[in-house]
Amino acid sequence: MDRKTVLAFVIIGLILLAMPYYYDLITPDAPQETQTPLRDTAPSMLDTLIETPTVSPQVSAPSITLVDSLPVERESRDIVVETPLYRARFNTLGATVSSWTILPTQSYLEPHGQEEMVRFDRHRRNLVLVIQGNQGIIKTEDSLFVASRDSVILTDSDSSETLEFTMIVDENTWYREIYTFYADRYDFDVRIEGNGLTNYTGNGNAFFTWGDGLALTEVDESQDLFYTHAVYMVGNNTETFKENGKEFEEEFNTSSPRWVAQRTKYFVMAMVPDVPADGVYLAVHPDARFTDRDRPKIYETALQFDLMQPDFQKNINIYIGPLDQVLVSEVDPSLTRVMSWGWPIIRPFSIAVLWSLKFMHQYIPNYGVVLLIFSVLIKIIVWPLTHKSYVSTKRMQMLQPKLKAIQEKYKKNPQRSQQEVMALYKEHKVNPMGGCLPMLLQMPLLYALFIVFRTTIELRGAPFVLWINDLSMPDILFHLPFSIPMYGDHVALLPIVMAVSTFLQSRMTMTDPNQKPMLYMMPVMFIFLFNNFPSGLTLYYTLFNILSWLQQRIMKINDPGIEKELQQVKEEKEKQDRRNARKKGKSRNA
Repeated sequence: MDRKTVLAFVIIGLILLAMPYYYDLITPDAPQETQTPLRDTAPSMLDTLIETPTVSPQVSAPSITLVDSLPVERESRDIVVETPLYRARFNTLGATVSSWTILPTQSYLEPHGQEEMVRFDRHRRNLVLVIQGNQGIIKTEDSLFVASRDSVILTDSDSSETLEFTMIVDENTWYREIYTFYADRYDFDVRIEGNGLTNYTGNGNAFFTWGDGLALTEVDESQDLFYTHAVYMVGNNTETFKENGKEFEEEFNTSSPRWVAQRTKYFVMAMVPDVPADGVYLAVHPDARFTDRDRPKIYETALQFDLMQPDFQKNINIYIGPLDQVLVSEVDPSLTRVMSWGWPIIRPFSIAVLWSLKFMHQYIPNYGVVLLIFSVLIKIIVWPLTHKSYVSTKRMQMLQPKLKAIQEKYKKNPQRSQQEVMALYKEHKVNPMGGCLPMLLQMPLLYALFIVFRTTIELRGAPFVLWINDLSMPDILFHLPFSIPMYGDHVALLPIVMAVSTFLQSRMTMTDPNQKPMLYMMPVMFIFLFNNFPSGLTLYYTLFNILSWLQQRIMKINDPGIEKELQQVKEEKEKQDRRNARKKGKSRNA
């Protein structure tokens, strides 16, 4: 790799590091005094629909047989749902979800404890129906429901229970949500059904929505926000809705979506109807209570249904839980596309990497040890490619004096120069792409490793040794009393070890003295870049660098012929430089 190529990589790295600050510069946050409460600044389509008065429920005993036996709710109350996996709290005002707590039952949940999915106290518009009407709007979040029971408690692994919420509009019009919860699953079923709503529906559009986003769960909220976005699937294609959250944005699609989901770094909420819905609505709202760079962005995801028939029934499977490949695939195999796999060409490599890590973890309980073994296996796999690249690069170095001589001799005849260069390559059996092609073949795998190690939930809370107690977080030795731009307010050890290994590896391969500044700049850049990366990722690359350094030493010992030729080329070049210097000295004296 020549000096220009190394410099290009350095510049690209600096640009990537500076991009967040550039975006902040061109899209500054609004001043605190100009901000107003959420949804007042940028009403969504659903907010616009519900500006008209709500049809209030009747609190007197209904005359229809269906609800005659139900008690009349005169004030709101909480209904608690407890399973071995999560604890939820509904409220009869709107049948909304005011809390959804994931319990620490999985290995990647235990060190962090229970995780709340609902944001603060803003639980309105979570699992509610908004119906567009010609005589008004039925907005279920402001209506009082009748609950079928006071609580749902599940303990047996194969048990399930139902919870019903019924809203009575008048004696002939009602709406009901029937939830079925399972003891051994994060997903649950909901059936929404009603009668007589055509008196109010107008064009028949109704939206079942989770409207208040997901709570942030990670210590490094910037990482959580980076991965926060919404996704929906139409046909066999997934569409990603990802905005910076600094201003209101929305999207509407009527192409029969198979599901819609929103996620953070490690958790997801997905709504999967039993048959494709009639449309999907997505929006992102800025959270007006925050003004810093990492201000939360609140996603709203809704499925649209046509309710023109006098009575209707829609079934939806909903998953609220960890972004675990196995768990989400059990809900719908295509739902794994919500996970971060990279570009389509990278996706198979990412899936293979994650499968390999999980397979080894079945026999090796420490994920840190798994990463070390995995690093060795990857080095063995790419060893032939690395060796080929090494030999090709060395042979190209040997030809450099002859190449320069040809270029100098035929500098006025580029075509002849190219012919002589190709003849030289053929004579010495050298492929000019031989050094780059093996590296390019490794890129999909290396990029997949980068993606998986940064986003897989299996490494969350996984300890290694000593101070490395969470492979999904930086291996922080101590915190600084101040923050350094692009570096952070802490010092991690593994990035420093990685920088040293990079230095040793680069020094062994460097032949051009002009590249010496890069020898020191690259390790420093890696310290800044990896200081905030997960320690699992840094651990892998550190060991991989050390193994690459050992491989170079082994190849140098086992292939002394190339090294001897290189040394002769180097000595010949030094002699030629001395001769040129003497000639220049004589010219000046003359």
